[in-house]
Amino acid sequence: MLAVQPHYDDNDIACAGTLIRLSNAGAEVVYVTVTDDLAGVLDASLDDTEARRRLVAEQHEAGAIVGVSGFEALGWADAAGLDRIALRDQVVELVRRYRPEVLLTVDPWLRHEAHSDHTITGLAVSEAAVLSGLPRFRPQAGLAPHEVRAVAYCFTDEPTTVVDTSDVQERRHAALDCYRSQFTDEGLARLHAGLDRVEQSWAPSGATHGERLKVLAPHRLHVGIGG
Repeated sequence: MLAVQPHYDDNDIACAGTLIRLSNAGAEVVYVTVTDDLAGVLDASLDDTEARRRLVAEQHEAGAIVGVSGFEALGWADAAGLDRIALRDQVVELVRRYRPEVLLTVDPWLRHEAHSDHTITGLAVSEAAVLSGLPRFRPQAGLAPHEVRAVAYCFTDEPTTVVDTSDVQERRHAALDCYRSQFTDEGLARLHAGLDRVEQSWAPSGATHGERLKVLAPHRLHVGIGG
């Protein structure tokens, strides 16, 4: 799985429990972070170099808890405007290099989503899923076309599945505690409480917690015609 997130903590806030379960089952999960996430760093006294160092260290600390097998940073400036086509082409290259079965990203069609980093990332990844298997689209030396089987969207209000994360809650919340640069202690406490509340409400029958995903085959992402 390539898990393409706008910011360094989105995967873990949205669905760390699901990713832990996938890693436990033997899946290779690679985090692709689109922006440098500097806009959200709370300590204004830090220079950009130190802020980036801390963000990377925090993400790798959380990734070790989740079981992430690799990291890619695309380096776009946070909240500065993404070029959707250029980002799409970067994702196509990563798909052809890593050859994942599944792409994970944020749902660009989430109702009331105001952050353009989220909407543009979701749209770029979706289009990359449609185009990455076409041999005449951006042919690259040494990188054969590759079709992904599915795109999974987190931060969605149109879920097609709910993953039982009851047995990974300790690790799920431990991963969140790694992200200290953009949260105060109070803010992290609110995040833990809020996620616990909604994930209890989403839990499938017989479970205590659940995470919601919208999972679509790539053919569903272009006019919707196909088997």
